[in-house]
Amino acid sequence: MELQLILGRYRPLELLGSGGFGEVVLAYDTRMQRRVAIKRMPLPTPGLRAEAPGLSEARTAAMLNHSGIVTVYDFDTDADEAFLIMEYVDGASLAEVLDEMGGPLDEDEAAAVFGPVFDAIAFAHENGVVHLDLKPENVLVARDGRVKVADFGVSALSTAAGHSPAEGGTLGFMPVEQLEGGRVTPKTDIWALGALAYESLADANPWSAETVDDAIYRLESEQPPPSNYVRVPAEVDDAIERATATAAADRWPTAREFADALLPFLGDATAGRESLAEVADALASDEGVDIDRAVRGLGLWDRAGQIGLWAVRAVAGVEAAALAFFGISAFWVGPLPAAGAAALVGLAGVLAPPLGIGLGALALALGMITAGAWLPGIVLAIVGIAYWWFFARRSWAASVVPFSAPMLSLAWLGPAAPLIAGFALAPVAAALSGFLSAWSVSIVGALTAEGIGKTVATIVPLAGATPTGGYTARLIGASVADVAVVPSTWLLAVVWALAAAVASWPARNATRVGGIVGIALGGAVLAGGTLLVGLAQGLPHAPSTLWLPLVGPLALSLILMFAVAMLGAPVRPEPDELRAAGLDEG
Repeated sequence: MELQLILGRYRPLELLGSGGFGEVVLAYDTRMQRRVAIKRMPLPTPGLRAEAPGLSEARTAAMLNHSGIVTVYDFDTDADEAFLIMEYVDGASLAEVLDEMGGPLDEDEAAAVFGPVFDAIAFAHENGVVHLDLKPENVLVARDGRVKVADFGVSALSTAAGHSPAEGGTLGFMPVEQLEGGRVTPKTDIWALGALAYESLADANPWSAETVDDAIYRLESEQPPPSNYVRVPAEVDDAIERATATAAADRWPTAREFADALLPFLGDATAGRESLAEVADALASDEGVDIDRAVRGLGLWDRAGQIGLWAVRAVAGVEAAALAFFGISAFWVGPLPAAGAAALVGLAGVLAPPLGIGLGALALALGMITAGAWLPGIVLAIVGIAYWWFFARRSWAASVVPFSAPMLSLAWLGPAAPLIAGFALAPVAAALSGFLSAWSVSIVGALTAEGIGKTVATIVPLAGATPTGGYTARLIGASVADVAVVPSTWLLAVVWALAAAVASWPARNATRVGGIVGIALGGAVLAGGTLLVGLAQGLPHAPSTLWLPLVGPLALSLILMFAVAMLGAPVRPEPDELRAAGLDEG
């Protein structure tokens, strides 16, 4: 079953694990075409955004770039969750490895684990970041035996999410100052490194406890575990004992000094890596998750990635240039200067689609007002500016869809525009896009006709079919003004807006089934609304040749859109993301 996108970009594939602060999901990045692991953490305070205390620390941690640290590609929040978008490490955690082995690591395996872990923590400390939740679950072993540390910044996220500082870590891997909610420093991580090393080598954790109070009591009142408990050279035991001293001042000054005292007395890291690789590969295979099959099963729109983005850029460039040319020509500047200015706006559309199309639409509105078609020009300006500000400036799809209708109409596919809007956009954005689609078809149809009468002015918005004939700048005032006063223009704009909104609602969860249902319902609204408007305009008494432009484009558009939905689910954001942006659509 397909699930809706996370943050409008990541298609969930598998649930990798869950815990007290949320879950980790394996997902497919529809833009970069790669698998990622997403840490999702609920935020109990509605509207908590990225500037909240604790979230800035998590963002800083996400900037770490080290071979022993799981790369964090992005960090974001929506209305009630925080997200860490991370590199997906195909393998197993150290906790799973220890469970599978049924005993401690040998000295070679310990060297293979602690070398990269200590180096990663030292690097983080040197860049002003502390981990605060080091434990076997956050040490990942890839199928080839490489070791990486995960979940940097998650402790800060936990605190920002409303959990107490002590809850930001894990009992058995936290020193007294962290348990008591005191000041944490790099030496807090050094204590956790000592506990991690002890458990890995001894297959036990003497500091584990059921409650925070019990853990504090053990650390402050009980003697450290006997030195002969760890079955390794005495130098290793001494290094771990100093790292886990109760007082921070008694611990190793830095992670690198701890490593220098520990690693020389362990074994061969290369041999240990080979041993770990065998265990991690077996565990990853035993999970039974066919990741490649899951990725292959994604729809075309999810898999389009960068190719899809460049296609949108190309369409945006054409749309922006065409809109600008029509608008600038109204100022009687001549065809060559108008074409040059339109080319610049088209270039802006390629580089930044929302900007280019916004400039083109504004030029068209101003041109119409200048030429005397002030009513449609003002409508286009008001609706277009509102739409651009609230939706199009944040979304390439939202900027491109409304003004694709005139190009679609050339292929008798004008009615597909509101259905595309419903498939690709959220309901309110889709409705405004549908309105602008109908309006743009009517305007461009009038601009490209050699002459226009009431019948043609009715057919243009009803069918989305552009009349034949060359563009004449002198028609920008008279022809467009004629279209604007025909009732069918306004009625069909409302029908298209309603059809887009109806199509969008079932597709809001970004699934194929939702997209297909939405297109069916939107198509029904489009057909019914077009019929009613046609009846109001007296078209039943017109020749059958006038009805063909109504039925044909709608039928072709429905066939096209059902094929679009079958090829892949809509790439749509979660509803919570819209609420977080102040665009709640109910």
